[in-house]
Amino acid sequence: MTPGLKAQLIAAALSVVATTAVAQGPSPLEWSQAAARGLYNLCREDAPDAAAVAGNGEVWGWPPFASYSEHPEGYRRLAGGESRRTYEQAGETAYVEATVQSGVVTSAAPANVRYFRCNVASDQAIDSDLRDYFTGIYGPPTSDNAEGVVWLTKAAKTPGATGEGPDAIDNALHAVVAAGVGAEGMRIELAHANGADSAKLTLFVNAPPGN
Repeated sequence: MTPGLKAQLIAAALSVVATTAVAQGPSPLEWSQAAARGLYNLCREDAPDAAAVAGNGEVWGWPPFASYSEHPEGYRRLAGGESRRTYEQAGETAYVEATVQSGVVTSAAPANVRYFRCNVASDQAIDSDLRDYFTGIYGPPTSDNAEGVVWLTKAAKTPGATGEGPDAIDNALHAVVAAGVGAEGMRIELAHANGADSAKLTLFVNAPPGN
């Protein structure tokens, strides 16, 4: 772990975990933004291993990650789980849900493609803060409209690709497969639906056979 990222993780953990012990903690919005950023710091550090993210998340104050009982079609999940933190300050409440998973994309065979997902949802307006967070790391978004904000990185960012539409995830996957062994690409989406802000990150890695 790099010293800079470790410092960020410690700062996020202090914001999320320790503030309940003081009389005047952060507002529910500030707490939710810190929790979401902290989770994505962990995902950036531990990707593409969801088990490592869940383990380190629990160290930094997330409740135990409940495991899944089903596998997404075309994927074989090897690790992952869901966790939810709640917070109350001055009679106001907030929650942040985290979902992480990783495994193998069986539909990509014979290519050996690994996948990693890191999703966050909150009843607070976290997406504007996460927009600044992801822009600072990956630059301006690939697309930005009323439906949401999307970033595509590396092999997923093919000419003309917007990352939008019902086939956006499959398009990113196919681009990584076509780029060959050693390629990787990511799609990140910010959106608001059903009263919640959400951020969804999907990473594909075209690994050498046997890895």
